[in-house]
Amino acid sequence: MHIITEDVFLKNGLQTFIKQKKITLDNNDVILDFDNNFIIITTLTTLNRIIQNDNAFECYLLHSFLKIKKDTRLTDISRTLKYKSWRNKQGQECRIALTRKERMLLSHIISAGKKKSMLTHSGLDIKTVSTHKYNMLRKVNQPSIAALTQVHNRWENFRNQPAN
Repeated sequence: MHIITEDVFLKNGLQTFIKQKKITLDNNDVILDFDNNFIIITTLTTLNRIIQNDNAFECYLLHSFLKIKKDTRLTDISRTLKYKSWRNKQGQECRIALTRKERMLLSHIISAGKKKSMLTHSGLDIKTVSTHKYNMLRKVNQPSIAALTQVHNRWENFRNQPAN
């Protein structure tokens, strides 16, 4: 099993729970630090399939991972892992649900662009861009551009880690 996080306390805590057999996962399973609120539990196979996708970050955002809040009690995590059929969902293909304009806005945001410069390139009104931004954030289940940027940074750190 793999734990991918930059949070040393989270990693040590999860490793302790695994050693004490309070959390049981397979060798192919991955616990990935998603953002400040959630961890993701998935498989290496699923992550490799997502990484090979042309729209890897979008697919990562829109995939139906098993997300668990970081403040969830250990007994609830164990129960969720034991009874939820999250492994069945891992084989599903990622379905990109963003429109062309939302994808353009997402790529512009993650490349650290500003909204005004996007307006000059696309000819869109500021209200239209705001609507696309709202819809995109809702679809990727992120509360703000800052949270989306944080998730993207963690994604890039994960992708750039050397393979074990």
